[in-house]
Amino acid sequence: MIATNLKNRVGAIAATVAISCALCVMLAGCATENSGNVTSDQDEYSAVEKATITTRTVTFPAALFEDESSEDVQSSLQEKGCTDIIANDDGSYTATMPIDAYNSFVDSWHQNVVDALDGMPNSEDWPTITAIDYDDQFSNVTLTISSSEIGLKEAFAPLQVGVIACMYQQFAGQPVSCVVSIVDQSGAELGSATYPDALDENRSDAVSAN
Repeated sequence: MIATNLKNRVGAIAATVAISCALCVMLAGCATENSGNVTSDQDEYSAVEKATITTRTVTFPAALFEDESSEDVQSSLQEKGCTDIIANDDGSYTATMPIDAYNSFVDSWHQNVVDALDGMPNSEDWPTITAIDYDDQFSNVTLTISSSEIGLKEAFAPLQVGVIACMYQQFAGQPVSCVVSIVDQSGAELGSATYPDALDENRSDAVSAN
């Protein structure tokens, strides 16, 4: 159920523009923490060292569990091997995951973000975006548009990219920062924004990687 919700939520975020303060709350609800010693052997997409860390404590934002009862959420998390599940007052849930389950969860997040970003160019929602480039951790994303000026619609694209990228980074225990640039067909930069700072300059420290 979490995997399905994960894909649906990433797709919904990528297709819908939300209020910035709500996005800050969503990002602030994501957190991870290691249990175990740290080595240099890392999982491909997470900052968790596979050799000695045995569990990972994760706070899942409430957005993943909309319209679900507490019993269903608890059951879904338990099916993923989670223990010590705590329902938080803001609707989020904190649980301890076995490291293999956590790495699988992070890899699923990564793939769903890739699918969301790859689906943007030449789509019905973003017809003027012709290409997108990004690194493995989504710390730098470049959107190429067909015009020489950023229109009102294109101005919202970095917001959607930045939010899903930062959510992934937070879950993966990576530095939470995504620079989204918009360029024209020649590669000339038309504008850029850094997330999560751009969500609210007064709350630029609302998200941090543990």
